[in-house]
Amino acid sequence: FQAEDGIRDVERSRGLGDVYKRQKLPRGYPIIDPKCILQIVSDYDIIYVYASPPNELFLYLSKTINKRLYEKPIIAVFHSMLEPHRSLLHKLYIPLFVAIYNKFDKLHVLNGYMYKLFTKYYNMPDKKVVFIPNGVDTSIFRFEKHLVNRSPSKYFEILFVSRFIRNKGVITFHKVVETLNEKYPSISKDILFKIAGVGPLKCYIDDLVTRYNNVIYLGFLEKRNLAEEYLRSHMLILTSFIENMPLTLLEASACGLPAVASAIPGVIDVIETVNYGILVKPGNIEGFVRGIVQLYNAWKSSPEHYFNIRKRISERTAVNYDWNIIINRIERMFLEALNMR
Repeated sequence: FQAEDGIRDVERSRGLGDVYKRQKLPRGYPIIDPKCILQIVSDYDIIYVYASPPNELFLYLSKTINKRLYEKPIIAVFHSMLEPHRSLLHKLYIPLFVAIYNKFDKLHVLNGYMYKLFTKYYNMPDKKVVFIPNGVDTSIFRFEKHLVNRSPSKYFEILFVSRFIRNKGVITFHKVVETLNEKYPSISKDILFKIAGVGPLKCYIDDLVTRYNNVIYLGFLEKRNLAEEYLRSHMLILTSFIENMPLTLLEASACGLPAVASAIPGVIDVIETVNYGILVKPGNIEGFVRGIVQLYNAWKSSPEHYFNIRKRISERTAVNYDWNIIINRIERMFLEALNMR
């Protein structure tokens, strides 16, 4: 049972709509309702819960007083990052956090940084921490030869897909577009920036669209339309400061789109796995501009070679991140947790 995604099915099947009242913190972390878990725990073999405070504290205390819950394997999945090196709150909370999660059966992490954090720095047993990344639906996001833009006579199209908030690097992206247009006019005339998404910092996007002829805003795109834009484009730019395992990068990679992206956990994993892309220190404007110029030159010098690179990126993404593969790994994790019990 996963509180975030599975609850609506449970509500419908067991009439628990009034029992379960989901509350959200400012960043949207789901908090489970204790009454919901305690009422339905006997119907499930595994508890699979979103790892966010105070869920772990509730489950830890509940296990000590509820025999049925104590007998069930409990797995926490980390969809948000722990950053004790950056966040004072995380640093202060870590000792209690680690002590509690040592009592869980499995910890499901989505990137190599989190795996190393638990196993190397906090000495969690290797068998307890399971590194399984997010997956991508390759029935929608896939390389389609006839849709990929191969013509050198058209613009070099750069796609930015994001929620328009600070952690996604919207201000960094704004400065990158400014810098490239103002300092590299000979290149910028061949470049088209395409922007998809919504969010509170849309004013930065509006400013770019107003000032520059080579910037267009696509609005919010549904999956099928987004897949088409990945295929039509030549490059993804990802300027985030914090990610765990970014779905945007996985989707773009499944369509064979090379990326210039922030060198942060999760992003690093994907770029290294697909074996192509440029990593830039978060917030480094000149670094992003240089990355764009480098990929632009690669495309300009040989569109056909660039096309073949895209095909390889798509193939490596499908082999490593297709949801069918990821689901099988998650299922094995569940079975291991049951066998441990």
